[in-house]
Amino acid sequence: MAMTIPICVIGLVLSLAVAPARAGDFNAEVDFVTRASIGNLFAITESRLALDRTGDPQVKTFALRLIESHGKAEAALQAAADGSGATVPTALDQDHQARVTALRSKSGVDFDKAYVADQYEVHSNALTLYADYMLLGDNKALKALAIRMIPITEAELNDARALLGN
Repeated sequence: MAMTIPICVIGLVLSLAVAPARAGDFNAEVDFVTRASIGNLFAITESRLALDRTGDPQVKTFALRLIESHGKAEAALQAAADGSGATVPTALDQDHQARVTALRSKSGVDFDKAYVADQYEVHSNALTLYADYMLLGDNKALKALAIRMIPITEAELNDARALLGN
């Protein structure tokens, strides 16, 4: 005896199966936008601090480049996120704010090392974030941004690596 399933039940099952994927996609966009923006804001905030604190001309040049580069990246992220439903943060999260506060307590060579190490870490994480979104992201504008940011982020990561002496 063949079993027949009402069309409305099939529709309900299919809609439930698709709903988590859509919610997941939106969550992926929110996660990408949030993490990318926090990375930009962190790089800018620490780099402004570095301009005031460092005596090393190479660190100062690096900080100036990051302020300019991440300012442009943040503006591009805001434009790409427009219409995605994801809100671009305008302030650091608690963890990154604590890291800035910790950096403020340092001076001299200790400051420079901590600043560059922070920037190495944030750029390494950003490179992974952009590569993941390039491969797995669904939003075309955000995906295009991720693709554009990969070589820029890689160059900044290499600059931080060189300053660390690695």
